[in-house]
Amino acid sequence: MDHNGVRGRYGRSVAVASGWYVTVGAAVAVGLASVPSPPRTDCSAWFSCLSPGESLALVMLVWGGPVLAGLLVVTALVTALVVRLVPSAVLAGTLSALVTVTICAAVYAGRS
Repeated sequence: MDHNGVRGRYGRSVAVASGWYVTVGAAVAVGLASVPSPPRTDCSAWFSCLSPGESLALVMLVWGGPVLAGLLVVTALVTALVVRLVPSAVLAGTLSALVTVTICAAVYAGRS
């Protein structure tokens, strides 16, 4: 199909949804990096003396990678359905990101 068809909108919609994940991740990173470090008292426990920026990097290494991979897989599936119903790639990508986060949050809440 041409770029005005479903395939063209699908690629642009996935890019918009991925852009939302990057935007929200950057906002969280800036918010956490601007928090001042607590006064140093006891550094005997593991990870007790990490700055907020170092804590964010550690969390992204351990937890963020698998979560982002799962979000992108679910986004690809949801976008394939949404792009057929919504003619705008921006709206379809935003809606896909919202539906994906809702699905993943419901699955995570059901596990806990």
